[in-house]
Amino acid sequence: MGRGFLRNQAGNVAVFTALFAIPLCAAGGIAIDYARASMVRNFLQAEADAAALAGAKGGPSGNDQAWVNNLRSNVQQRFENKALVASLNASGSWIMPTDFSVTASASVPVTILAVVPGLSKQINVSVQAVARFSEPVLTYNPPVVSQLDPDAADYNRIYVYCYNAKNKDKADKGRTQMTAIADNAGTTYNYTMPVCAAGETMSYRLHNVRNARTQKSKWDSSRAEFYEYYTDTVMTAGVESYNLGVSLLETVLCANRNACKPVREGGVIPEGTNRTPQKATAACAPGKFMYYGWEDRPPEGGGSDRDYNDIRIIIECPTVATTGNENVWLIK
Repeated sequence: MGRGFLRNQAGNVAVFTALFAIPLCAAGGIAIDYARASMVRNFLQAEADAAALAGAKGGPSGNDQAWVNNLRSNVQQRFENKALVASLNASGSWIMPTDFSVTASASVPVTILAVVPGLSKQINVSVQAVARFSEPVLTYNPPVVSQLDPDAADYNRIYVYCYNAKNKDKADKGRTQMTAIADNAGTTYNYTMPVCAAGETMSYRLHNVRNARTQKSKWDSSRAEFYEYYTDTVMTAGVESYNLGVSLLETVLCANRNACKPVREGGVIPEGTNRTPQKATAACAPGKFMYYGWEDRPPEGGGSDRDYNDIRIIIECPTVATTGNENVWLIK
């Protein structure tokens, strides 16, 4: 009878099952909750990568924080509104002049593990993405139109050059490869367009000599009354801006070459005197053309009819030179 009692193990199974039930449930809960946390982390990393790349693409002067806001919105739509994440944080900053960093973190509330004593009620996840920005190289073709008023009393000569704002305090003021392309005295210029390096933008210089169009000896004389105007063009999110200091220049973006003609001829170039010059506000994308209309004397000094057609230049928008690499890439 004693040996029969010892061999009777039916009750032991129930005891062992009860003892192992709690750790088995805990293990299952851990697997489920950590799978959810991993899903959130993977989504957060993908969004941080995208925000870092998009934020870096515009360079330090671009609207990089808009992409961080977009990250927050995407995560909230995917998880937060379904109570799958809490305490979402995201921020972006330039940790170097060329490197844009995006960090994001969130808490993932646990479900099954919440009933297990001593365990955290949430799983914290965090990610970082760093994208490196490299200034694109813009390639310009020679102007398709470069007309200067042949009846003006002043002598005018137009140059193109490359400008780098980072070098504005150097001896050359950041202006290199100064190249004359046209004047209003009928001079023929044989030239090759400057090739601007990364970080440089094609710019324009007006050399104006008062009442000297028919007096060649005065064109480059330091004793003549002359003025130099430089656009010192910079790009912000693909849009040109100028540092002339006076209202000499009108810019009009044309959808194609045919549109770059006066309004009376069916084009988009404005006409008329005593008006405020237009300023192009959209990016000069490949395939489009930019019209530059100049006054040869600043309207602020008087004596200008403000028609912005003394000097007319039409140039095709630059292409972005590629060498097999994008101008932004992830480094972390």
